[in-house]
Amino acid sequence: MRRAILFTLLAFLPATLAGQGRSERAAFVSRLGDDTLSVEQFTRTGNRLEVDVAARVPRARRIHFVATLNPDQTVARLQVNAQPATPAPDTPAFTGEMVFNKDSEITTIKLPDSAQTVRMAIEPGAMPLSSTSYALYEQIFLRFRRAGRDSLPFQVVPFGAPTPTKTSVARRGPDSADFDYFGLPLRAKLDQQGRLLALDGSGSTNKVQVVRVSSVDVDKAFRDFAARDAAGKALGQLSPRDTVRATIGNAHLAVDYGRPHKRGREIFGTVVPWNQVWRTGANAATGFTTDADIKVGATTIPKGSYTIWTLPSPSGAKLIVNSQTGQWGTEYDSTKDLARLDLTAGPLAQPVEVFTIGIDSQGDRAGVLKLQWDRTQYSLPFSVE
Repeated sequence: MRRAILFTLLAFLPATLAGQGRSERAAFVSRLGDDTLSVEQFTRTGNRLEVDVAARVPRARRIHFVATLNPDQTVARLQVNAQPATPAPDTPAFTGEMVFNKDSEITTIKLPDSAQTVRMAIEPGAMPLSSTSYALYEQIFLRFRRAGRDSLPFQVVPFGAPTPTKTSVARRGPDSADFDYFGLPLRAKLDQQGRLLALDGSGSTNKVQVVRVSSVDVDKAFRDFAARDAAGKALGQLSPRDTVRATIGNAHLAVDYGRPHKRGREIFGTVVPWNQVWRTGANAATGFTTDADIKVGATTIPKGSYTIWTLPSPSGAKLIVNSQTGQWGTEYDSTKDLARLDLTAGPLAQPVEVFTIGIDSQGDRAGVLKLQWDRTQYSLPFSVE
């Protein structure tokens, strides 16, 4: 019995010390499939959070955060200093600051050749957010646990964003909670103080997996990431945008889509769940345009602009042609479906690492749309009217 009591006290001692102004130190590692995206080490006291991150996306960067904390675990001020191993247009060096007042927030970003300031109205309790620091995510969960509620709606301000975003945290059990990530859950495992032990993004569009560890060597990780970049192995954007174009008969066709990578994961049935509508790519909804009518079986797709979605299942898949355009890939509206078309599924001889859409000619006025990823190809024959 005494051992159990002693273990419980020791388990929660760091959070107690942090509340008394003494240091708590821990680290996070984030991965996407086989790839490590970032490692970070942080130190938290009663009113200060300091974080060092080595990040790989889109290229090797060293990022330093310093947050001034309020007694309710919200953030009063966040300072950021980001230094890439090799500056590039998508990874510039910059410094920045976010200042949170009761009903307003001011972000200042300084680049080597310019500076900008964004002022916005916020609701009380708004929190900063950065995709490169899970210590900042943990700050949200600490605040949630301190509030003592089953759910907590609030606003987040992603660093550099022009407006705040509404979100929430909801309790799932005594040791878990869901963070609303654009309508889908990031599932967090927490201790009794609200410290983040693990974060599972598999149920959201952010598939990252995060684990808490006692410490990491940020300097070594940054050197390793920089060496990979120098060797031509930079991760780049996780799901870069691409466009495929084709001319079939008198029709000019184009598909604009995001291209996620396999990264050692099982794709269909896991990363892309069965029996759920998928955006047919990543990020913004996949766009499809044709300047002539096309026909699939007995179904005519009039010339125009659409988004295309996929509904995969263990026994087959359907391609959904939807009249809504320009939306994010989580904003599917079934009331705007134009057609649901049966796809033909087949195995690929070799796994395809990067999701690929192709349009192949099958004669003067016939073609086939192909979706290839992992070990599966879905195809859809069509003709031009």
